[in-house]
Amino acid sequence: MILIAIENILQRKGLEALIHEQDAQSKIHSIGKVNKLDELLEKLKPSLIYIHSAFIQNLSIISMNEREVRVVRVVDNKPEVFSNDNSMFNILFLDDEEQHLVKNIKRNIALSQKQERQNKTESDLSEREQDILREIALGKTNKEIADNLFISAHTVITHRKNITRKLGIKSVSGLTVYAILNKIIQMDEI
Repeated sequence: MILIAIENILQRKGLEALIHEQDAQSKIHSIGKVNKLDELLEKLKPSLIYIHSAFIQNLSIISMNEREVRVVRVVDNKPEVFSNDNSMFNILFLDDEEQHLVKNIKRNIALSQKQERQNKTESDLSEREQDILREIALGKTNKEIADNLFISAHTVITHRKNITRKLGIKSVSGLTVYAILNKIIQMDEI
């Protein structure tokens, strides 16, 4: 998911069209009002944000880094100092040459897709597997887990095998640590 936060509708729709030309599969959402930014960030969970410099003070870059979101600042004019420097991919200058705009967009899309793939493989557990892992970390037996989740004990065992295979963690204590680090359970629940 790509989020474009630019007030000017022509700039916003133009950037949206350029991105769509480079990557037709990506879902793109754009906004023109800064007051909706926080709400959309939580709801959409974008992997790439193009945000106009006028909106940037409303965005917590530290928070975006924690979420592993790629943030590209959109600036109206390229300063003369950077006229020959085309290696800055975390800034998109709207008055730049078309080939540089396209190169910047392609690179940022590729980097955000790479990050998404890495995140997906790391947290490849299904919702049901996360439910099972939560119960395991809380010290429940297979039978207790089955009763709590209204599934058979055999299904619990199958999920446990899949969880240990995906995560490469075989011990209950290791699974508990994983569950805590990935916020599947809280420390005070144990």
